Amino acid sequence: MLSASELEEMTHRLRAMSREGGSIEAAQVKVIGLDEIREAAGLRWPRMRERVRNGSLSILQQHAGPDDVVIPAGDGFLVMLAEGRPGDSQRRCQEMRDALSKFYLGEEAFATLRPIVKKHALTSDGMTDLIAASMREHVIAEGPKDEIVAAPVLVTHEHRMGALIVGPVHRAEGQARRLCHNPDYQLDGHHHLSKDYLELDLAVLDAALTRIAAQKETGHGGVVGVTVHASTLQSRRAREVYLNWLAEIDTELRRAIFVSVAEIERGTPLISICEWCSALRALVPCVWLEFHYLDHAIGSVGAAGAWAAGFSLPAVAVAQRGPRAERLREQARFWSKTLKSQGMRLAVHGFQEAAFLEEAQTLGVDLLTSDAHWPFSNIDDSATSH
Repeated sequence: MLSASELEEMTHRLRAMSREGGSIEAAQVKVIGLDEIREAAGLRWPRMRERVRNGSLSILQQHAGPDDVVIPAGDGFLVMLAEGRPGDSQRRCQEMRDALSKFYLGEEAFATLRPIVKKHALTSDGMTDLIAASMREHVIAEGPKDEIVAAPVLVTHEHRMGALIVGPVHRAEGQARRLCHNPDYQLDGHHHLSKDYLELDLAVLDAALTRIAAQKETGHGGVVGVTVHASTLQSRRAREVYLNWLAEIDTELRRAIFVSVAEIERGTPLISICEWCSALRALVPCVWLEFHYLDHAIGSVGAAGAWAAGFSLPAVAVAQRGPRAERLREQARFWSKTLKSQGMRLAVHGFQEAAFLEEAQTLGVDLLTSDAHWPFSNIDDSATSH
């Protein structure tokens, strides 16, 4: 997508090409058949759309001249053609159409696509308006980007950072960030919106690989975890896509990765959790489970084969004293006792107050994250930040 400065620069170029308000010769490229592919792709559609767009853009740039301008626009492209010999525009439109057809036919998933390339004469002002409108539509379609970070994990009884866990975060007003896919989950432990988190989970996986690569470059190893939303594993189709991506990672790299299943809905059958863990443990050495902080249905969770389980603290501040704080302390003690009897560890995310944090080990918390005390880092930060 073009930035505002790039759009401004392109506007100047278009005005220069139009020779003081004249028309601009352009090839309008439309890709026919995307709806059928979108329907067949299902959850894989966003990444397939990028493959179509990037592949098409590459083909068009190969057939563009040094002074031509290629711009993604909607479900197609606009190619501003620089001055050439009479008849060149029609010939070049045909060449672009043939090249795109060959590219689509060569990709099994795109074989049903058909490019239409037509020559148009447009004014520079009209072209600029069209480009700007296309950019606005693209921004609206994409929506806000999720923030993905690497959170250091404190091993309480050893007083050291034992790993990093990569995942999306949320910041409540006046609070530090906490690992979170859906803030509404904290209300009662249910998924109120049928939102698809697959693309976010795949982005988290890519971000973790980026962090691992950065650590290797600086000679620092270490274990890196990734969060995956429970709804991704709940859907058989989404789970298959996610596991396939995980399986494509080099075996040696996967030995340094663990997976934390985030925001498991209250009432999720134990058999489902066992199925998820079994599939993940076939690919990574360690699985964590994150439940709602009020969930007590963990008496037999050890049967799933997970290494750790736990919850995120509520987003609101927890006072050092008071009934709510005491309930959370009792909850931590209950979880610790129940999990340890099954050979598991307790992991708690989102500590805010120092006083509450200092009690973590006494309460039986084995692993914890806290942006307020051990700040999370962006994925592109130095691997030695923590």
